[in-house]
Amino acid sequence: MYSIKMRASKNGKHISGAERIVNKDEIEETVKEIVRRALTHENGMPDFINVKIEEIKENIEYINHLPIITIHCKDKEEAREKAKEILKNEGIPDNIIDYAFKIIDKGGMRGAAILNLKGERLEPDKERGVRVKNIDTTKELKEKILKEKLGTERTVEAIAIASKVIHLGVVAELCTSDNKSYTTGYVATKNGYFRITNLKKEGESGGRVFFVKDDVNIEDLINKLENKPFIIK
Repeated sequence: MYSIKMRASKNGKHISGAERIVNKDEIEETVKEIVRRALTHENGMPDFINVKIEEIKENIEYINHLPIITIHCKDKEEAREKAKEILKNEGIPDNIIDYAFKIIDKGGMRGAAILNLKGERLEPDKERGVRVKNIDTTKELKEKILKEKLGTERTVEAIAIASKVIHLGVVAELCTSDNKSYTTGYVATKNGYFRITNLKKEGESGGRVFFVKDDVNIEDLINKLENKPFIIK
């Protein structure tokens, strides 16, 4: 199988990205699909699009997706209280949660910030963050999410990231979309993938934070987040 990755930017600022794991005969159509996505993204027309295709030589690990739970909130304040409640149940202190929200609200990062429970940022490049790569979902999972109205196309991509990071030992993930119009965000823990409506306001930036234990082997974690291939079923 082959990994296809797309990254689009303008004036050096990240606009959009996408990733698929496909069979050889699906490469051409998949490349068209993700390039079209880059050219029509609501964050603007890119001046740089990078597409990378490489054969996956190591064994792909198949894992079950996290349970998908949608929590409807009337506004940003209610949504953030619900997110904090879920994160606090995982032992994450209030001040660390507040710091994480500041990071995602600032936006502009291609990847995720990594915070331990002391509030220390552990990712090597604080501007770029850490990208979770070499992931996809099965066609069956994608069809299930869309057919049963468990979420949107964005949910399909997000459940792949969330399921992989929690499987690799990340305590929790907090995420809002970098799409200006998409206001649903999520918190992921071992207990599920919690879609939370109105986690940000329309027009605001988005970002992603991984919470990890203080004794984490950060080099090993980042290596697996970026390189170990997973398909979520």
